[in-house]
Amino acid sequence: MNSHKFAEARKNFSPTKWSKYVWMFSGAVILVGIIMFAVLGFNLGMDFTGGNIIRIQTSADISQEQYNEIVNTSSQILAEQGLSVAQAQREGESGNISVSIQYQNADGVEDMSTINDEIVAALQEAFPQYTIVNAESKSATASSELLTNALLAVVIALIFIMIYIAVRFEFLSGIAALVTLFHDVLIMCAFVVIFQIQVNSTFVAALITILGYSINNTIIIFDRVRENLRKPSLNNLSNREIADLSVRQTLNRTLNTSITTIASVFLLACVGVPQMTEFVLPILIGLIAGTYASIFISAPLWTAMMSRSKHGIRQRAIEKEKKAENEQTVVETVATPVEK
Repeated sequence: MNSHKFAEARKNFSPTKWSKYVWMFSGAVILVGIIMFAVLGFNLGMDFTGGNIIRIQTSADISQEQYNEIVNTSSQILAEQGLSVAQAQREGESGNISVSIQYQNADGVEDMSTINDEIVAALQEAFPQYTIVNAESKSATASSELLTNALLAVVIALIFIMIYIAVRFEFLSGIAALVTLFHDVLIMCAFVVIFQIQVNSTFVAALITILGYSINNTIIIFDRVRENLRKPSLNNLSNREIADLSVRQTLNRTLNTSITTIASVFLLACVGVPQMTEFVLPILIGLIAGTYASIFISAPLWTAMMSRSKHGIRQRAIEKEKKAENEQTVVETVATPVEK
């Protein structure tokens, strides 16, 4: 019985009817993200703001417990100065191991030399058996160039994706795919701003990854739309019915591939190191946004644009004819006398 109800629900599933509610949800998230961005901005990491690096040279292999002790103690010492560890990592080879501790500059402080000296002295006191290398500055002079190149890469990727889909399918499909990808990027950035996830160069990589992955489901749906438009047996269907049918036909594939990918990325976000989390968490958000956008936004948006295009005139005529037939059926049913 349950399987029968599920099959019936899937048969009647109409993404175009739910599209407006999805747009309302996405619009609300993006609006909150814009407000938060205006108030707080992005939580920029050292790749964009610059900072300082202190290396703790152990000169020998260290266990995981020793590494954790170094990181925890460093975090406590930095906290006393109102700072926090931005990144900690093990460097070097066996017999010449060091742990690098990276942290951003203190707010409103241009010269960090005094603070850095105090941190180095505190670390040397905490770890007399290790050699503490004086702090070195990590310049942020390349940050504006990095950000410009990242935005340029995103724009170029979007343009090439739109051109590919426009040539492979049609121009309106390319526009719909471009809007869908732009939606995914905005949702991803909105969540990053709302939850103040630190933005480093890994975020740029996550952004490009989402652009490449999110387009897959959209292409599959538009490929099925093109096939259905060519079938003579479906000539009597409107653009809206073609879009709904195409989404239903590809729904299993979309959900199966997306859920397995999301599950894997979710595990990485839960068990990975903080630096890994900064990379995979935006990807996780982008994957979720890309999944529901491909179902509820791409095809319905194509339908809306087709209804206003020259090719959509015939489809609107089909919809009017169907509406008229339904109204005529209702009138005839009401007018037919009930036989006793």
